[in-house]
Amino acid sequence: MNATRKESLEYIASLLQELADLAKDQKLPFLSYLIEMAYIEVSDLVKQQVSGKHNRQSDRFNGSDFH
Repeated sequence: MNATRKESLEYIASLLQELADLAKDQKLPFLSYLIEMAYIEVSDLVKQQVSGKHNRQSDRFNGSDFH
């Protein structure tokens, strides 16, 4: 299967939402918060895909910033 970038991002978002719900259910507030931040980042990337914009700042963790 060769999913498009948008499809992949949407799938990641759905997994993150499930993980955030699970963390909340298990009373893990900090973990839930971190997962929710990742969900927000992915949601923003999906919106950029839909609008046709690409923000290089969102790719800041592509590996080239680490020494």
